[in-house]
Amino acid sequence: MTEILQTPKLVVVFGGSGFVGRHVVRALAKRGYRIRVACRRPDLAGHVQPLGNVGQIQPVQANVRVRWSVDRAVQGADHVVNLVAILHETGRQKFGSVHEFGSRAVAEAARAVGAGLTHVSALGAT
Repeated sequence: MTEILQTPKLVVVFGGSGFVGRHVVRALAKRGYRIRVACRRPDLAGHVQPLGNVGQIQPVQANVRVRWSVDRAVQGADHVVNLVAILHETGRQKFGSVHEFGSRAVAEAARAVGAGLTHVSALGAT
């Protein structure tokens, strides 16, 4: 009997290099997923790669305030996780641009490629 090998599912984690993100990435890696960590500074996200096997975790550049970078990051994804959040505004990081525009961009990009979506909010809003 011939066994068919399937490529593990791809999960894109926005904010995967942050405090909560690294724990999510580790949990996904232990379950065998391929993980694309979408972050503004992938050159500073090398700490996530040892959380999985060689080549299992790939940091890529994406900024939720820049729609085309979000669309590019989710290409080929089976599932998307959005963990991006700010607790206070600084520079160009405004609540509206990150929590509203950014969350919408991630959700619409996930829908466009047929991927599932998990969104985690840091606002603690009721």
